[in-house]
Amino acid sequence: MFDHIPVFHVVFQFIFCTLAVLFMLYDIALLMATYAYRNDQNIPFAYLVVMNVCGVLCKIAFITDFVTYLALPYYEYLSYREFIGREFTMLGTLTYFIPMCVSVLMTMNRFFIVIRPTDQRVFGQKRIFFYSFLILILCFTVLIIPRLSYCPVNFLASTLVFLTACAPERHPVTKFTNINAIWVPTTLLVINVLMMLHLKANRYDIYSRIRQKSSVVSMTSSNSLAQSQIRREHMLMRQTVAITVGLSFYEVGSLLMRTWPDQYNALPQWVRDLTFYFRLETICAINFFVYHLGSPSTRKMLMKYFRSGELKRDLSTRKISSTFQMSRIES
Repeated sequence: MFDHIPVFHVVFQFIFCTLAVLFMLYDIALLMATYAYRNDQNIPFAYLVVMNVCGVLCKIAFITDFVTYLALPYYEYLSYREFIGREFTMLGTLTYFIPMCVSVLMTMNRFFIVIRPTDQRVFGQKRIFFYSFLILILCFTVLIIPRLSYCPVNFLASTLVFLTACAPERHPVTKFTNINAIWVPTTLLVINVLMMLHLKANRYDIYSRIRQKSSVVSMTSSNSLAQSQIRREHMLMRQTVAITVGLSFYEVGSLLMRTWPDQYNALPQWVRDLTFYFRLETICAINFFVYHLGSPSTRKMLMKYFRSGELKRDLSTRKISSTFQMSRIES
């Protein structure tokens, strides 16, 4: 079955797919928990839904790429990639670009919270869904242009290469996104770190005076509301920084390869392949990294969801057992 595949790639593609499946199950569980606690004002409901839906679809695309390569004979795999490989490549890229652009939206949301902490109508949940839909249209347009052109992109798991139909050339749109995508996570990372340091230094000085000059409504707002806003502010800050760091792994790797191609090509083939697997796996791990390791409130929500589910199952089991025992007594 694996005669045409080097053992190195069999092992690491199996590891990649296993981890990707686990991360996908986490995304599904978090999506279910998010829906269950959709009325909780302390969680970024819209962001969680968008990020987890993208995470599930992205992992489906990546897993399909590697599983078909492992399962099919080589020539059948090439025929399969020729038939529908471009669409799966586009799906994986689309669901990678959307979180990157949503991180821009998160940063704008974060900045707006700092400037106007009591007025969040601009970034209400429904509006965030609307902005995310606009992002979807933008990213889809950027990707559909090369797809319908003379130079679509097709990922080949056999060579770990995003191959274009006009290779070695690339469509101008593809070339533009490949070169400039690095600036999105790196710029956002710098902005968020600077914003974080600025807030830590001035929270009880500059912004306290800004709050004093705000409207009467904000002056009479309750301490619980203020604390809720601060928690939400901290949560968005941590999540945005974590997303930009996660996305930077893949883009920084691409930048280094373009900047020093001779040095990169001089590395052993197994090192280059292992680097690619690691970079691709970081994309799959973003939601786990952001919402489980980097967000205690989201982690607690997920654990609370599982505990409540276990409690319901336990109560249901006890009820069935009690009914069965009563029926035996009556008989």
